[in-house]
Amino acid sequence: MEGSTKKLVSFCSRLGYEALPEKIVEKTKWVVLDHIGIVLGGTNLDIGRAIAEYVRELKDKAEATVLGFGFKSSARNAAFVNGSLSEILEMQDGYTKGGIHPSDATIAASLAMAEWKKKTGKDLITAVVVGYEVTNRVAEAIHPTHFARGFLPTGTVGTFGAAAAVARMLELNDEQMFNALGIAGFISPAITWDSHFGTYSIKQVQGGVPARTGIESALLAKKGLTGAPLEGDPKVQKGYCKIMSDEPPKLEKMIEGLGEKFTIEEVYFKPYASCRMNHGPIQLAMELKKKHALKPEEIEDILVRTYDFPVQRTGSVKTDTHSLFTVCQFSMSYAVAGALLDGEAGLKQLTPKRIRDPRIHKLGSKLRAVVDPELQKMYPANRPYIMEITMKDGNKIIGQVDYPKGDHRNPMTEDELKAKFLGLSKGVIGDKKAKKAMEIVMDLENLDSISRLISHLK
Repeated sequence: MEGSTKKLVSFCSRLGYEALPEKIVEKTKWVVLDHIGIVLGGTNLDIGRAIAEYVRELKDKAEATVLGFGFKSSARNAAFVNGSLSEILEMQDGYTKGGIHPSDATIAASLAMAEWKKKTGKDLITAVVVGYEVTNRVAEAIHPTHFARGFLPTGTVGTFGAAAAVARMLELNDEQMFNALGIAGFISPAITWDSHFGTYSIKQVQGGVPARTGIESALLAKKGLTGAPLEGDPKVQKGYCKIMSDEPPKLEKMIEGLGEKFTIEEVYFKPYASCRMNHGPIQLAMELKKKHALKPEEIEDILVRTYDFPVQRTGSVKTDTHSLFTVCQFSMSYAVAGALLDGEAGLKQLTPKRIRDPRIHKLGSKLRAVVDPELQKMYPANRPYIMEITMKDGNKIIGQVDYPKGDHRNPMTEDELKAKFLGLSKGVIGDKKAKKAMEIVMDLENLDSISRLISHLK
């Protein structure tokens, strides 16, 4: 389907704030608030401090703020740090149909550029909506085989969302935004499974690199550089979407319902500090523990039935008292054990003290994850899980979830989202600043300068 990039760009480059439905404006404010919270939360860990210090030592020109640390760098490098910080806790939002976390690159790039270019809240909202439309739609066009090949869409496709958002903020015309996406496709990073699921600490920059690269793509397009459409140049036929997928890309997904529906509506939020593939099991563990007053010491076996990816990835990761926090984030057994023992799955479960406790690993060792053919058919539209806990007395307790908490079909409440933000941010910037920042974001459409919001985030 030739012309998909052009049609997508034609809509996005002309989209104005006034054309956005009220519900889209409201959802956008929530994704911005959620992103800021998890960025600030990421400053608590050593890896976050290391990434920030790397950029601080570059002594780049002061254009935009590195959130939580209070210093400025170039917009591209501030976006790099903030996008990386948003990855650390594994609490960022996501778009199931594309297997992507759109906030990492899109919002990190948008906030940095908005501060640098002295934009308003309406400018930020519009840019974020455009970035989500592009990144989600391109991701969906090549999902799930792009992911199955070993690429991480957040780090690869996320570049397009950042590029589109920045292009819209800079008010680039159709041709310039088209080229920004083409350039992004040419220089986007090849971020792969190895460092992510291999639990190497560089994994965190999969949110920052596309944010930085997206800014560069838009700025290069503004200077007149050109790039090929994502479906491919007709003369060459080796376009981004084609070579990054095992099957012919579903290019119709890039423009399907364009203007009639906004993909940001279907973005989910994460209530737990763990890989999204663990959220269904975490939720079931908490629900079954509460409903049946489960005592962890009386559990004999934990069976999780689901689709193939969780079984192959997080379901296969076992931990011990020497495991790194990144390993624990991607271990279903650790996440479920923590939920059963503590009734929660947040920052507490990632502290050195909790990880060194042998009880959580002993309980986790009782978990088995297997592929259920019927549940496999429901993927990728749904993320279904069945948990069967066998007690030592032989009693079996069973639960099922098709849409883990946070999904747009099983959403977090506004109070839950506010509590998440305050819980992550107030320990970094203080309770007063955190509450004021939340107030400003919730009234973002009336904000005359993004700099006023940023002043409360450092």
